[in-house]
Amino acid sequence: MKTLLAGLSLLLFCSVISGAFADQVYTWTDKDGNMHITAEPPPKNARVKDVLKYDPKPDKIVPDIEQQRDSEAAAPGQPESDEVREARARAEKARKEAEIARAKAEELTQAAEKYIETHNRNEYMRRAHQYKMKKAADDARAAQEEARIAEEKAAEAEKKLKLAEENASDSDD
Repeated sequence: MKTLLAGLSLLLFCSVISGAFADQVYTWTDKDGNMHITAEPPPKNARVKDVLKYDPKPDKIVPDIEQQRDSEAAAPGQPESDEVREARARAEKARKEAEIARAKAEELTQAAEKYIETHNRNEYMRRAHQYKMKKAADDARAAQEEARIAEEKAAEAEKKLKLAEENASDSDD
């Protein structure tokens, strides 16, 4: 009993320590189509979507980076114009909308693939679920199109932001 308790304690301790020093983050999908984001490598039967290297940064550096980004956005000693600030806000909003649309499209595409895979196994299943399989595929395509449009809007907002920044720097000179 003591050995079992000691073993469980050691296992718990190792799992906590390994999570604290994780240097990679895995994004993967299991056989049921559920997405997981973990520090541990996924099982062999999982579909790995992404592996990110994790470099922890001290808390002190983060404000310095934000301050540097803000200072790069506006000329030193010059306040950012309202036009540039509004363009920056629109560009940020468009980027977020594009990111959300892309995530939704990815989710619907995976759901459609899973539905079709599970209901397209034999002639009876294909006929019984033909309409729902087509609808799932159509919904996924529509979401992908919405994501593409949102990404185009984000790119356009970025162009307008750069133009506003150039105009502001030209008027300052």
